Amino acid sequence: MPNICAHMIVAKEVGKRLEIDSDEYYRGNLLPDIIDNKDSHHRIQSTVYLIPDIPWFLNNLDLKDDLQFGYLVHLLLDIHYLEDYMTKLFPGRDIFGDPQIYRDYDYLNHSLVKRFNLDTNRLTSALSHFGKNVIPEKLEYNIRCLNQDTKGEPKYLNLDSFAEFLSTVPDVICEELKTYADKYRDLHVRIR
Repeated sequence: MPNICAHMIVAKEVGKRLEIDSDEYYRGNLLPDIIDNKDSHHRIQSTVYLIPDIPWFLNNLDLKDDLQFGYLVHLLLDIHYLEDYMTKLFPGRDIFGDPQIYRDYDYLNHSLVKRFNLDTNRLTSALSHFGKNVIPEKLEYNIRCLNQDTKGEPKYLNLDSFAEFLSTVPDVICEELKTYADKYRDLHVRIR
């Protein structure tokens, strides 16, 4: 799955397009990664990866609520990252068993924050106040990642390629949300 910087970049860009900029929305974008994994993604088998079951979430989330809407945006990025980005880079291969992919994220975080002009102070403040039952160590780790500048050479990810994906996927997600809005009333209320 993508790192916190990727999720916050996409949250920011989708939020701009849909005029959503609340702390709750940003919290929702992180929530699936800081609660118990067995409860967070409701995964189904896709091609190479297990991916979130979006129809299940569309039927079970209150999509008028910023936190839950952010949760949905998180899950949609997970799917597109796995299905549209990683499977093209590594066809038929799941690289997430190698801890190096997570070090790649560490190496890219600082560059992504700068490239996409993320306001890490605002995000850190927003993400520090959860009303949900989160795993504190996961929350603390993710907040640290927003502010880290780890030097190293990525093994799997290329900064320019990853940034290009993060630049284009918000449009894909917004179009997908518009399609879902035709079917799901709560989402239809949100999508202008």
